Amino acid sequence: MLSPIELVSKIGATAGLATAADPERAFYRVHEYLARETNFYWRDFASEIDPSARIHPRAFVAERGVRVGPRVVIEANATVLERVSIGADTIVRAGAVLGAEGFEFKARAVHQHRWGKEAETIDGVQAITHAGSVVVGARVEIQANSVVDRALFRRPTRIGNESKIDNLVHIAHSVEIGERCLIVAGAIIAGSASIGDDVWIGPGAVVSSGVRVGDRASVVLGTRVVRDVAADSRVSGDLRVFPT
Repeated sequence: MLSPIELVSKIGATAGLATAADPERAFYRVHEYLARETNFYWRDFASEIDPSARIHPRAFVAERGVRVGPRVVIEANATVLERVSIGADTIVRAGAVLGAEGFEFKARAVHQHRWGKEAETIDGVQAITHAGSVVVGARVEIQANSVVDRALFRRPTRIGNESKIDNLVHIAHSVEIGERCLIVAGAIIAGSASIGDDVWIGPGAVVSSGVRVGDRASVVLGTRVVRDVAADSRVSGDLRVFPT
């Protein structure tokens, strides 16, 4: 645990307590060291591609850190970067990108957005290394020009078995998508959001960071989801909840 010195007395005795004038900045300094200099987050290996996989000559699959399962199809101009695992019978359509570096920066603009005031200790813009991975289940389809970012920390960005991702969908770092979900064109699933099983996400919908969408929920086209959605509910663009 990292804490400002002035809060130590309120936290009380605990194992593993360290102090810092700026705990967030100190945390990310430790994270960067672990990500760049150690195998804390990831153990490297030569990519493993099942002989039955069909990979187009114009697709790119990283030479290290990738597992491609049986009967996987990767179409032309698709990109599979390091730290990606793809389950059996999955299809990656043309132009899709798996394992992209996510969007996480530390800057005064971020601090202003989150806390409503500038951070005096932040100077410039610092990119935060995405040290995690992407795990795609079996019988998944990721259609053209969709992007799946790898996780920021150890817990992977995950797409469950038989989920189908339409064209031009963005799945941000550390998102978890359950099984048999249908996510339609233009949807954005922001960082660390959690989508249950059998969920429908309509065209152009946005699920905000950290939001949880329950099993069998339906998010209507264009909806901006900024709070948790209960299982078996249907949410519209004007935030009405329909009876089921």
